[in-house]
Amino acid sequence: MAANFSSAGDICAGENCEAITNVTYYVKEKKKLCDDCASKEGCIGKARKGGSNLYCRKHDEAIKLYCKTHDVALCYSCAMIDHQQPCVRRDIEGAIMENKASLNDLKEKAKKKLELCRLHGDEIRQCKEDTNTHLQALTKKVDSVINEAIKIDKEREKEDAAKINQEVEEKNQTLQEEIQKINDKIRKNGQNREKRLELNRKNAKRRREKIDNKQNGLQTDIKNIDEMRERKIGEWENSLQDIIKTTETAVHTLDTILEDDQSVVKDWHLVYTSVSDELRKQLYYEHVSTVTVPISGVRFVQGAGREKYDGRIDGNDRQWQHIDTIKSKDNITHPIIVGYIDECNVIITDDMFGSDHTYMLDLTTKHTQRVITSSGTSCVISSALLNHDKVVCGKYRKGCTGDILTGCISVYDRQWKHINDVTIPRNTTGDSTRVNVAVDQDGMIIAAEWFQSNIYVINPADGKIMNTITCKENIIMSDVLSSGHIIAQPSGLDHRVFIVDRQGAETAITHSPSVDNACVDPTTDELYVVTLLHEEEFRTCLINRVMSGGDIENQMVASFVPFRQWVPLPQLYDFLQSSKVLITSSGKMIACNGKNILVFKNGFSFD
Repeated sequence: MAANFSSAGDICAGENCEAITNVTYYVKEKKKLCDDCASKEGCIGKARKGGSNLYCRKHDEAIKLYCKTHDVALCYSCAMIDHQQPCVRRDIEGAIMENKASLNDLKEKAKKKLELCRLHGDEIRQCKEDTNTHLQALTKKVDSVINEAIKIDKEREKEDAAKINQEVEEKNQTLQEEIQKINDKIRKNGQNREKRLELNRKNAKRRREKIDNKQNGLQTDIKNIDEMRERKIGEWENSLQDIIKTTETAVHTLDTILEDDQSVVKDWHLVYTSVSDELRKQLYYEHVSTVTVPISGVRFVQGAGREKYDGRIDGNDRQWQHIDTIKSKDNITHPIIVGYIDECNVIITDDMFGSDHTYMLDLTTKHTQRVITSSGTSCVISSALLNHDKVVCGKYRKGCTGDILTGCISVYDRQWKHINDVTIPRNTTGDSTRVNVAVDQDGMIIAAEWFQSNIYVINPADGKIMNTITCKENIIMSDVLSSGHIIAQPSGLDHRVFIVDRQGAETAITHSPSVDNACVDPTTDELYVVTLLHEEEFRTCLINRVMSGGDIENQMVASFVPFRQWVPLPQLYDFLQSSKVLITSSGKMIACNGKNILVFKNGFSFD
């Protein structure tokens, strides 16, 4: 049987023959022969274009008929002997034309599928270009904000240095009357200047390191998202290439069959079934919107306060995941979180009677360092960073007398050296009290006693009270928004949390179950509350977001089990009111279960 028509590029494989014309491949002999060699070797049934010329070797006569019942070609003898009624017979030329028509239809379907594959390929390439353009624009925006922050900070350094130089020079000018004394004072002032300039350089370096670290973190977040995007699109591209390759192979097979009438007659049914099965396979892949929509939602959330660069890369909103547990050291029995200095350093106090010391925990190294030793009559219960280079602490204190609270608000430098105390009026009638502190966007200290109605706005430069805000009921002050509005809770168990403006007007947010603590995301101004869910003997602490973008909502974002399950409920409530939940600008949530420090993270995914 001949499988292909003659072609100009073929050479006869007959013995001592190198003919290149009228060469045909014979399947049975498995070689190409010219007409003469084929005749010598007794080959029959050669197919030529323009006619069937099929031959029956069994009866030594031409093929003229086709049995549709058995899908086989027949000579007249075959038809009379083996394929009489009820076999359905027809002429061979009509059968060949019908089979070719079916195979040609199948070929058109394959071509259409290839066109569909090319269209999907265009969509994927467009998705790749669009998302890459978006991420490049996002990178440029981040760089622009960061560069502007660095430029402003450099100007600030120059201005601070100029002020220091001017102050020192003015002092030197007034000392010219007494040469010796002036020289001594100039020398001392010069030494002081160097110390202050060095401190100014260190502060500027520390600030810019924070900016640089923030930039690296933001770029890393963008890079991680980009790598996830590349992996997802790469999977699509590989899958599409596999389908294209399989479909192209099917088209090639059909082309080969259609060139040989013998193959059309003998093999068309098998080929048709095989290719049809392949074409029926769904061209499935995830829609490009599963990448385009999440990527287009990725944004640079700038800080809600003065430091616009101190933001994060944010995207799809999911429940926060617990990513780390930091076990407390043996010398810390009952840790409570009272504040944080930066992304890495959290301030905790050991709420153990007889201890009450304050420590700084490095979240990266997990090293704990004692920074304030309790006197036995006071301990730190809240803290906040003050103007980059200081820390203000609110304290519990017993032995209070008189009309002024002394030692309840203390200011330290970054090396935890005590600078000064700030006083506020005493409102409690007992001999002990607690004072919570925060710092607003203007660098003012916000302070309030527990279970009292007054909130004080204090200028840290001179300790003067700039404003007294009187609430409608006694409160526990929790935090402050970038707008200057203050977050507070009513005294005792209550389902409300207040947003208090500087004139004392209150907006209440109601939540169930009762609110035990509240905190603010400093980057987004989102408000979170901590509640205790207790069913029979099992208790769970829930962290819910109750305000986002100014809208009231109620979404549980994280939870944890308190370490001390067995303690009486009033004692557990007191712990939850005392230990803060913190949210850093990079998007980490820090909480304490009464024994260990828990770290949560809200990440990005295509889910």
